[in-house]
Amino acid sequence: MNNAEIFINPEKCLKDGICINICPCQIFTPGTAGIPAINQSLVKTCIKCGHCVSACPGNAITVKALNESEFKTSSSALPEFEVFSNLVMSRRSIRTFRDKPVELDLLCKLLDMTRYCPTAKNTQSLSWLIVNGKEKVRQVAASVIDAFKDIERMAPMVEAFARGEDPVCRNAPQLAIIYGPEKYQWGTMDAAIAVANLELAAKTSGIGTCWGGFVTSAAAVSKEVGRKLGLDDSEKIFAALMIGYPQYHYKKIPPRNPLRLKIV
Repeated sequence: MNNAEIFINPEKCLKDGICINICPCQIFTPGTAGIPAINQSLVKTCIKCGHCVSACPGNAITVKALNESEFKTSSSALPEFEVFSNLVMSRRSIRTFRDKPVELDLLCKLLDMTRYCPTAKNTQSLSWLIVNGKEKVRQVAASVIDAFKDIERMAPMVEAFARGEDPVCRNAPQLAIIYGPEKYQWGTMDAAIAVANLELAAKTSGIGTCWGGFVTSAAAVSKEVGRKLGLDDSEKIFAALMIGYPQYHYKKIPPRNPLRLKIV
C-alpha cells in the first residue's frame, strides 16, 4: 500500500490504527485486513509534520519528503513541573548586559532548537538573522530612531539616543531577528512561539534576553529598517530579541496578578 509520497510496510504494520487517529490531514483510512490505506486524493495535503512516523510502534510508515536519518529519538527524561515552573517564573527581561557577546556556536545551538517549535500547518516559513556586535546593534537602533524621529511621543527616545544612550536595544551585544514573507498571515504567532522558547533556552545557558519591541514596531512603519539588514521589501520582521550575558542577577521572583480564568 503506497503512493508517490507515503508508504506503509504491511509486514511491519501492527494494525493498531494509530496513524488513522493522529494524522491531522486524515490521509490514513481503515483498510483491508487491518492495515490502513492511504487516501490518494489527500496525500497532497500532507504537512510533513511526521506524526505518523513518530507514533508508529512498528516503524512501518515512510514519508518520502522526510529523511528517515534525520528523525531523533525522543527522550522520556523530562524536567519535573516544579523545575520547569521555576524556569518560567524566574525568567527576567534583561536590559543591562555585560560587554561580552554570546559565543556564536552557543547562539546557533539555541536558535537551531527553535526549528522544532510549532508553526501554523508546519509551514516553517520564518528565518533568523543575528546582528553580531554592539556597534552593529547600535546601527539597528539608529535606523529605529530614524523611523521614530517624526513621531512626537517618541521625542524623548530620540533625544536620549542623540545623547549617546541606547533606549532601543539597551547596548546589547547581539540582536536576534526573526523574519519571513510579509504576506505570511501566521508570522507574528509563529515568531512569538519561537522567541518565547528561545528565551527559556537562553536562560538555561546563563544568557539574558529582552524582546525588542521598538525594532519590530519601527520595521512595521519603515521598510528602511529591514533594508539596512539586507532584507527585501517582501520580507517582514516579526520579532526581535536583545541577547547577551546579564550584568546583574535576580534572586527573587516578583509577584504577579492572580490567575484570571473562566471555565465554561
